[in-house]
Order: sequence, then structure tokens, then C-alpha cells
Amino acid sequence: MTDALRLPGTAPKGNRVPPLQGLLVAESERDITVRVAEGTWTFRRSDVLRVLDSALPDGLAPDRGRPVLVDIRAGATADFTRRLRIDLVDRPMTIPEAPSAALGDEQLRRLTETWADRLQLVDLTGSNGATFTYCQTKSFATSDDGINCDSLD
Repeated sequence: MTDALRLPGTAPKGNRVPPLQGLLVAESERDITVRVAEGTWTFRRSDVLRVLDSALPDGLAPDRGRPVLVDIRAGATADFTRRLRIDLVDRPMTIPEAPSAALGDEQLRRLTETWADRLQLVDLTGSNGATFTYCQTKSFATSDDGINCDSLD
């Protein structure tokens, strides 16, 4: 599952996280495991507030597991496992990095300033911002490669 990007003003109301809908595939005294379309979540039982029966979620077959809604405590820690298809190619197996959280010029400017401060780069007079470039290639052999580039102008 792709990490959720939190836009300003979209924080959940109150102290509860929206319930997770999926298939309960394992349960022990210590953990609860729920499969969703993107992968499998494993929570500590102490982080689970309640488990309710639910309708079957979209994208999941009812082959194994019980359809549930799971209320999770805010601030809970979880493990997430996802299935990936492995193709034989002539390069090492890798998982792509998540794209930048910057969704606009202002966020990109702030991220660039933080990066420059961390590297102790000198702020030059006359420089006016940053640029962001993303290039992607896709072949008919299902190769999908991309690169991000941030630049101080």
C-alpha cells in the first residue's frame, strides 16, 4: 500500500483512526492480522480497539478470512507485508522508493531548504527557488523505471 499523503486540513477528526476494512486472516493473544487488497497488516492486539463483522471489501476474494472492520488506536505501530511479482531481469531486484511528498512549489521549496540546511549549503544571492523533474520509461516487457531530480536554481 502506498503511504498516505497528509494534506493540510485533512487530519482525522477526534482521536480515532478510520476503521480498516479487510479479511481477518490470523488472530492470536498477541497479534491480529488483516489482509487488504494492497497487502497484509499485522497489529499488536493492544493497539486494536475492536473488530466488527463487515461486508466483503472490494478487491478481495472471500477464499480465506472473515470480512471485518478493525478500529485501531491512534499512534499504533503495525507491520505491513505486500505481495510483489518477481520478474527475471538483468539487474538486481529492487523496490522503488516512494515519490516525494512535495505536492507543489511551496512544499518543494521547503523540502529543498531543509535538504540544503542539512548539507550546510550556502544560500546564494539571486537564486530563486527549486525545480523538480521526474522522468519515467515503460517498455513493452513491463519494465517501469523512473528517476526524481531536485535542483537548487
